[in-house]
Amino acid sequence: MERDKLIPGNILFSDHSSLYTTDGNNITVVHDFNANGHGTIFGFVQTSKNELITVDPYNNCLRVFNRLQDIVYKFAGDCKKYGFRDGTDALFSRPQSVIQDNQTPCLLYVTDYYNAAVRMITKSQIPFVNTLTKTSPNSLYRRHMYTGITQDYSGQYLYILYRDGLERYDLSKNISIDILSSNTRYTNSAAIYDNDIGYLSSIILQDELIIISDTNRHALFVVNVSMGKYSTSLVCTGVAGHLSGNSSFCQLYMPFGLLKMDGDIYVGEKGVISILTGNLIKSIYSLIGS
Repeated sequence: MERDKLIPGNILFSDHSSLYTTDGNNITVVHDFNANGHGTIFGFVQTSKNELITVDPYNNCLRVFNRLQDIVYKFAGDCKKYGFRDGTDALFSRPQSVIQDNQTPCLLYVTDYYNAAVRMITKSQIPFVNTLTKTSPNSLYRRHMYTGITQDYSGQYLYILYRDGLERYDLSKNISIDILSSNTRYTNSAAIYDNDIGYLSSIILQDELIIISDTNRHALFVVNVSMGKYSTSLVCTGVAGHLSGNSSFCQLYMPFGLLKMDGDIYVGEKGVISILTGNLIKSIYSLIGS
């Protein structure tokens, strides 16, 4: 989900088949990717009011969507082939999400799930792909299947979700450390909220807090990264007592997307978008019905 740059006050979101925009009451289909033969849309980033870069994991590539012209064309990767290769003829294997560098707009960061890698794309007439970090397929406890990604306000760090943990990547030093992991004995600096993490999918920053959605556990939780010390706390879960120490029950169901807009946190769930108002412990209410 993102704030709609073309229609002020609206939210852009996808159901993996189509892209939609909504003002909270009415929903408009922006483009049906599947029906028009343009694959699927998982992650996306608006690089301008009129253009988006979209991620198609099932076809292993990224595309450009021009909203005014209603056209879609390939941006990076081979939409008919999966693999691992850098350069102008790069290959991906189930890319998941994409963000734009908040200091250098010509740079994009992509999580590449089955390659257990984070890739950097330099936007130009012919996009060029580099690999920032990649875990070895022979490393059982360090193979990170990356999902969501965000960047801190200074532009120094990427906070990268993998299936059951969180990693911080220092762009200036090219060094990664684990912040959160279900395999605590194999991490440098881990803070665990539950030994049975489900599937971490989306991540946003709010000041010195990292908010994460756990799709399989129907939960949101927070990692505090202030002063280099990491601690976690549960915000809420849709499954009562599912997590140890759970005292919050706010009817979440498969949260997969997060958006910070105008001081509020929007939560994309299966068939609904909800809003978390004020501070993080207030209840969630339904904004858009399925």
